[in-house]
Order: sequence, then C-alpha cells, then structure tokens
Amino acid sequence: MGRAIKALIRKTFGKNHSMRAQASVLTLIVCVGFLFVVYHYFISLFRYVYDREPKMDLAENVVVVNAPDSFKKYVHEAEYLLETQITYKEWDAYYDVFTFSSWMQEEKAYMVVVFPEDFDEIVLEKTPEEKPEILTYCSSDHLEYTQLQEDFLENTMNIGYLPYIQEGLSIPLPRLEIPDIRNSALRSEKKENIVVDRFCRMVAPLAFFVAIMYVCMLSGMNAIAGEKERGTFAALLMSPISRMTIVLGNYLGVLLHALIPVAIIALILLVTVPGIGILGVLFLAISLAIFMSALTILISCMSQSIVSAQTTFLPIFLIVLVACVTCMQSTTPNIVNLYIPIYGQFYGIGDCLMNTAGILPILVSSVVTILLAGVCLLVSERLLQTETFTVAVETKSEKELRKAAKIAKKQKDDYVSRSRAEVFGYKAKKRKSLPKFLIGHAVLPLALLSLFQPLAMIPAILDFMKSPKSMSFIRMFKDMSNVTEITDAMEASVDLFSQFMQNRWFIFFMGVGYWAIIGIYILLVHFREKNPLSTLGFASRKKLSEQGRRSPLKEYLLGLVFGLLLISSVYGLLMLFGQVTCHGFALTSDAVPMFLLYILMWLPQGATEEIMMRGYMLPRVASRLGVPFSIFFSSMCFSLMHAGNAGVSFLALFNLAFIAAFFAAVALKSGHIYTVCAMHTMWNFCQGNVFGLEVSGNAGNASLLHSTANSSAKDILTGGGFGPEGGLCVTIVIAAAFAIFFLIPRISRRKV
Repeated sequence: MGRAIKALIRKTFGKNHSMRAQASVLTLIVCVGFLFVVYHYFISLFRYVYDREPKMDLAENVVVVNAPDSFKKYVHEAEYLLETQITYKEWDAYYDVFTFSSWMQEEKAYMVVVFPEDFDEIVLEKTPEEKPEILTYCSSDHLEYTQLQEDFLENTMNIGYLPYIQEGLSIPLPRLEIPDIRNSALRSEKKENIVVDRFCRMVAPLAFFVAIMYVCMLSGMNAIAGEKERGTFAALLMSPISRMTIVLGNYLGVLLHALIPVAIIALILLVTVPGIGILGVLFLAISLAIFMSALTILISCMSQSIVSAQTTFLPIFLIVLVACVTCMQSTTPNIVNLYIPIYGQFYGIGDCLMNTAGILPILVSSVVTILLAGVCLLVSERLLQTETFTVAVETKSEKELRKAAKIAKKQKDDYVSRSRAEVFGYKAKKRKSLPKFLIGHAVLPLALLSLFQPLAMIPAILDFMKSPKSMSFIRMFKDMSNVTEITDAMEASVDLFSQFMQNRWFIFFMGVGYWAIIGIYILLVHFREKNPLSTLGFASRKKLSEQGRRSPLKEYLLGLVFGLLLISSVYGLLMLFGQVTCHGFALTSDAVPMFLLYILMWLPQGATEEIMMRGYMLPRVASRLGVPFSIFFSSMCFSLMHAGNAGVSFLALFNLAFIAAFFAAVALKSGHIYTVCAMHTMWNFCQGNVFGLEVSGNAGNASLLHSTANSSAKDILTGGGFGPEGGLCVTIVIAAAFAIFFLIPRISRRKV
C-alpha cells in the first residue's frame, strides 16, 4: 500500500497540469481581478493615511455632526458645558468613519457624535416611522476615553439633553421615541500600524485563500477527473490496490502542490511583517490546504471530465471569496466565527499576524476543518466504490470490424475536417467532447458577467457609503440578511440591483466592464483559436464591398435605425392599446450627466451580448451541430441569462429567445454583426432612457420621456415589472419583423 501511495503521489505531483479548459482561465481572471481591486483599495488607504496630519497626543473636545438647533441651544444654556469643548460639523454620510477619525485628530477630540438629519423634525412627529439613531464614535487610543464617553453620554445626553428637548419642545414622555444611541470605537493608531493592520487582517489571509484554492483546483481537477477523461482510470481501478489508496495517493499529491504557495507566502510574511505568530499562521494555512485538497479530490471523483469538475468547483470558489469579503467587512467578528472553518482561518491568520490570536480558536477551527477534510476523503472513497467498468474479449475479426465502423462514424461526424455549416467563415481546429463543448459555450458568458458586475458594484458601494443614502443602503443589506423565503430574497436582490442601476459609478464601471469582456473575446479568438476577427462577425470593409454591402459604419448606423423602429413600434402599440401614458419631457439638467453615462454604457452593452451570442457562440455551434440548432441554443442561452431579473415570466423568456432568434437571422443574412449590435444597443437605450420603460426588469433614472402604466394596464401586454419584453406587444412586433424579413426577399425575386 505504501509503495502504491508513493507512486500515485509522484504521478499527481509531477503531472503536467495544463487544464486546457475555459473554467481555469475564468477562475484565474476572477483571482487577478479580485486582487487588483483589493490592491487599489489598499493603495488608496495608504495614501489616505500618509496624507493626514500627525495624531495629537491630547484629545479634549467632542465633535458633533449635524447638530440640531435644540442641541446647540441646550449646550449654550448648560452651565457645566463650555461651548469651546464642542466643535460642530456638517456631513451627509452617516457611517464615514475615515472622515470622523480625521476630524478627531484635527480637532483634538476623543469622540464624534453623529445626529441624523432633521432630528428635531423627527422627534416632533406624532407617529415617527422609526426611532432616530444617534451614533457615537470614540477613540480607542487611551482607556480614559471610554470613561469620558460614558460620562458625556450619561450627563450630557441622557440626564441633560433628552429631558431638555422633552420640556423645551413640549413633547410628553409617552410621545417621544427615545433615540437609540449606538457606540462604536474608532482606532486612531499610528500611520504605520494602520497599514500593517489592514494588510495583515485583509490582504494576507486573502492571498492564502486565493493561492491555495487555485493551486488545489489546478492539480486536483486533473487528478482523477483527468484520468477518467483520458480513459486511463479504468486501468487504475483494475490494479490490485484499494480505493482508499487511490484517494490518498492523489490527495497527498494535490496537498503537496497546495503547500508550496503556503510556504512561499509564509516566508514573505516572515520577512516583511515583524513579530508575527508564524506557527499559528502555518497551522491555519495548512489546515485550509488540507480541507481544500480534500474538497477538490471529492469533486474530481464526482466528475467525469476536467471541465465538469471545474464547472462544479467554480461556484464554490466564488462562495469562498464572498465569505472572505464578509470577513474583510467586519473588524469585530462574531465570536462563533472564530471557531468555524473558512471564517476561523481568515480571522485567525489576521490575528496571528497581529499577535492577538487565541490558542483555543486556532485549535478548534483547524481541527474542525481537518475533520471535514476526512469526511470528504471518506465520501470520495465511497464514490470510487460505485465506479464500474467492463472488459470485453473479442475475436480479431470482430475487433477489426468494430474499429472500421468506429473510424467511419468518426469521419462522418468529424466537424473539424468537415464543418456542418460555415458562419462568418469559422472552421473548428480542435476537437472537444460534446458536453464539454456545449457547457463551455453556455458558461463563458455567465462567468464573465458574474465577474465584472460585482467588480462594478465596489465603487458604487463606496459611493453609497459617502452619500445621504448610506442609511437606507445599510438597512437594505440588513433586510436581505433576515429574509427566509427564496422569493423574498430574489425581490430584495432585485431592489438592491435597481439601486445600483441608478448609481453613476456602477453605470460607468459596467461600461468599462463590457469593453473588457469584448477585449477578452477578441483575445480568445486571436490567441487561443488563432482565428481572424471576422469569425466573430467583424467582417472587413473589403469583404463587405465584395458582397455589395455598405461599410461597417454605415451598417451600424442602419442597425440604429432598425432598432429605433422596432422599439418605437412596441411603444406605439402600448399607447394604442391604452396601456401606457406619456406625460411629456422628463429629462432635467441634473440628470443630463447620468443620461450621457447611460449612452456610454449601452453602446458596449449591446455589442457585448451580440458578440457573446451571435458573434462567438452562433458560428462555433453551427460548425458542429448545424445552423438551426445553433440558433436555438444561442437564443435559449440568451433568454436564460436574464432568468434572474425582476418580474421574469415564461412569456418574457419566450420573447427574449424570439428576439435573439431574429437577431441571429439578421446576422446570418447580412454576414456580420454590426447591424445587430446597433439594433441591440438602440433597443435598450430607447426603452430605458428615451421612453422611460424597464429594461429586462431594470429601471434607470434618466429618460427623455416620463411614461407610466395606466391603472387598467394588463401585465400580459405591458410585461409588468420585467418591461415590454415580458408582454405580447413585443411578441407582435418581432413576429411582424420576422414576416417582413422573410417576405421582402421573395417580393424582390418575383419582380426580377
């Protein structure tokens, strides 16, 4: 058994782990993009810290933000308070701790008190919607500050100010909802300590997680699933070794790979971060590597090919990254999180690097993680027990006949040597299994959008936290954490995304993300496939001229006209049927910048989805499975890509597939995608920012016209919350467009 395990370790550890699949590339893009964002966050934090004034040793004052008139009057009349002890500031953001920390240093203050805006008006309401919250932020530089804070809140607020406003504003005690006073500690440490603390508690643990998970996936997916894909795993099962030996041999080989980045990162930290608990870091990182290696082996045993294993592991990878982000958001974690896997490793590594870790949380989280790894290995062994194989003995003549039939069938079905159809001049150069081929094409657009949309949310979240909307934004996140029903969770997610669709930074960075996706497809075709860009539907001016067509620019402008006609026809039908009322011009001068940002976003958005579906997917699927199936497959993928949007229905999914099929027919007829890119862009732009309707469940906030559904409007016609694509008006317009599209050529031939 020992020799078998050693042989399997050498095989797994020394194997060439070229993944040759899209999932690994996408995961690498996720890692690089995520680390890029985190890197820039810490660069901005570093600049923020080093641009500030040095911290004053003595703090005596209190900074009061958004102080109501009643508080200022109370301070002025209070004999035991000197007005010079309190500094008044105005600020919109309720949770902007960076600004408050800076003010504490500038004003020699030990505490910041933040009142909500319109505090006096809120307490005067007979039935206030909710209690006003007063936030206090106290410096943690000295222990004395805590006592000073308690004295201030007790004497000035509870004993002095709150009874004062009850008497001064003539508010009886039962009517006054006593404000909630919430306390938080602000750490105004030295500049160097702030940078080290953020690096040790955020960047270093994230580096361990990303490196370990990626290396485990790179080697683990190829360990057993790769053997199955190459057809050599049956021979391994037939050998006189136990299933557990196979699992342990492959597992230890993957674990050795995972320990390499652990050792490298630990050495870097040992050199760069002084006084760290390196033993605790190694213990936690090794336990994480043990678990992730076992998890990848389990997924590898469950899968029949590398791509299916990678597709299964990718959501787990993203979920763990989300867990890391939640750890980075909280500097005071729940005590339970220190003892559970993933969270315990992330918090524990940071605490060890800062020498604040406890032995018990490290031991418990590591032991529980290792036990989970053992469970994964046992399940993997049980899965291998179910693997079956057949050995057939045939005569020479039977083997030759079977081989000849197999060769004949292969030549007939070989889509590389003989394509079923050539769309945009594309010819396949490499062979792939059919499941891998179809899954790869279906997953690639979703994976890219799942990467760039969350990245675009980061600047928007930071912008929300700097604005007066920060309170409602935080409350929305809190409400999402309390939902128990799937429908409620989807509704809350939709509401949250609609908030993002009205944020200028999200719109801007989504436009940047769409350009990045277009660039990825261009690089994929040019470098990986080694095909010309014309196979993406970007026909050259010369080729269009030879076909008697216009230049690319004129074809694009023609597409804008067609797109405008289509969506205008939909809007006209809605008004004709009495479903929608136009209230006139709605764009204000304040909304013009947002309106222009929407234009810059819709331009690459329409082109991106057309490149994904009609430029890349359509010709490649057609070369193997034919044009009809290619239209059907790409249209269904386009439709299902919008299945999670607000107000989605069966009719909405049908209409989206119907529109996609029409765009595919136009692209096939014209021999390029310039026209459909423009049609797609103009459709979305006019629908959301000209007529003021929802675009696939998403509503903007800058449109030329103000349109509302009438009280008698029916969702079957208007599409309800999903927008016109969910109603019969779009079905009628696209059906008419299909009829005209196929009727005009026949009329032209009859005239000739």
